[in-house]
Amino acid sequence: MAGLAALASGLSPSAATVSTTDQVRSAPARPDRVVIIVVDALSREIVDKYGMANVQQLMADGVDAPKAYLGHVGSVTVVTHNVITAGLLPKHMGWSSEGFRDVDGVLASQSPNGSPYWFTSDWTKDQMFAVQQAEGYPKLADYLHTFRPGSKVVTISPKTYAGYAFGGPGSDEIITFSGRSYDCDGDLVNNWRGPTGVNVPDYIASPVCGRWYVDSASSKTYDTSLSPARLYPLDGDRYTIGKDPAHYGGDVWAADAAIATMDNESDWSGIFVTLPGVDKAAHMWGSVNDPGGPDPMTHLANAAAVADAQVGKIVDHLRDTGQLDNTMVVLTSDHGSVPGTHFYGVDDGTANRGFNNWYFGVGANGTYASPQPALQPLVDTGNLAQSYTDSQLAFWLNDTSPAKMAEAVGIVRQMPGVSAVWVRDGDHYVRRSPINWGLMAKDGERAWFAKHAHELVDTAAAPTGPDIIGTLVDDTTYSVAGDHGGIQRRTQQIPIVFAYGGLSSRDIKVPVRSIDIMPTVMARMGIPVTSPMDGRAWRLPLGRG
Repeated sequence: MAGLAALASGLSPSAATVSTTDQVRSAPARPDRVVIIVVDALSREIVDKYGMANVQQLMADGVDAPKAYLGHVGSVTVVTHNVITAGLLPKHMGWSSEGFRDVDGVLASQSPNGSPYWFTSDWTKDQMFAVQQAEGYPKLADYLHTFRPGSKVVTISPKTYAGYAFGGPGSDEIITFSGRSYDCDGDLVNNWRGPTGVNVPDYIASPVCGRWYVDSASSKTYDTSLSPARLYPLDGDRYTIGKDPAHYGGDVWAADAAIATMDNESDWSGIFVTLPGVDKAAHMWGSVNDPGGPDPMTHLANAAAVADAQVGKIVDHLRDTGQLDNTMVVLTSDHGSVPGTHFYGVDDGTANRGFNNWYFGVGANGTYASPQPALQPLVDTGNLAQSYTDSQLAFWLNDTSPAKMAEAVGIVRQMPGVSAVWVRDGDHYVRRSPINWGLMAKDGERAWFAKHAHELVDTAAAPTGPDIIGTLVDDTTYSVAGDHGGIQRRTQQIPIVFAYGGLSSRDIKVPVRSIDIMPTVMARMGIPVTSPMDGRAWRLPLGRG
């Protein structure tokens, strides 16, 4: 990927002979379109460890925020994708975790068993849109339509729930994967996925079994039937790109679809794209503790290289087509990644056991009744309605009376790896246990907890969210080998980078958070804010003109 000094001229690096000052002087004062690239699970640690050159180049040539952090829990895909394009803390956006208590009955008519509890990663498009619309806030797509009437906003994600959260009902097109609905290899089994979503354009949908269709056979696991990857093994070539260049999935599929959108839509104002490969590899193999294995394709080093290449490809395409001068590029992540050095889930040899480590409860859209032993004392009380456990413990109780709450707090305090127990009190959490400083191995971990733990936990404090949160010490998971979810530095310290032809390459030394991305983009584009947001607009340094 070329540096922005060359990108601003719209020429390849070898042809860029105009001085940097002249290039910046000729760049527009404000961009009129935005591309947001979310590399799922990309921590700053992963960028550095795996030498992601294109990401590092964008950090160097754009406006990087070295002190950036996610700024909320749950630090998970289904929460953060909506945070980025709503500018709201999770407690104000309708759901704050992978678990959800439907206190307002928004989805009551859709609950087949009458349960008010839902697993948000399994929401359908209509369910997610219903919750977004019930809260009544505009998303970035809505603002872009007001800013550029008639323009298109397109969202692309191999993960359905990420796409629907990211784009929302205002996105003109949402391109994601269908179920296994196609037999594209002639084996008389429907085990291929094709594009689906909202208003999928013909240049993506057609021809059937063309480039945008990928082999998603459940038996296609490569080396991920091994431990620990078997906890959350591959879904064919949906998230990992696979080995068929004519039908690459994952990050290549998403980046190629973004470029096809740029080439086929004459008037687009926003493209939101998610690259899921790093997340999948990190979950399967233990994040930065991934030792490698028989098939390098499924592992984190390769996933980081593939994601990095796609970031470069998207930015280079904007440069080569002369669109970078007036396009704000945002590179970020939806959470970082915690290696489960201390693992309290169950790996019993069965595939997808990780889902039973993550979830417990009889929900409206799923039943999980096989908790890990660490949760069993709380389950045995009969008072646990729902839980979601990753690098944080989140519990919803049937009875929140003082006596029952105290009983539950006492049990959660004794669970391994718990640094503190927090109980929701309206719009904030109150710590109801001593802080277990002795479990924190490093001074940096203690300092991070002291500065950020309460702030981060409070961001989930909504009636729909958990009654009790147990924060966990560093490198501790209850779910799969590498995970997300909590307050740990490794899940919170993510890249946030802004770039276009008119910006300086100077860093901003301020603590930018995910909720700040949308108001910062809108301020630079000159879009008025008409509805309250929790985020703030940071001033981005412009190039000298």
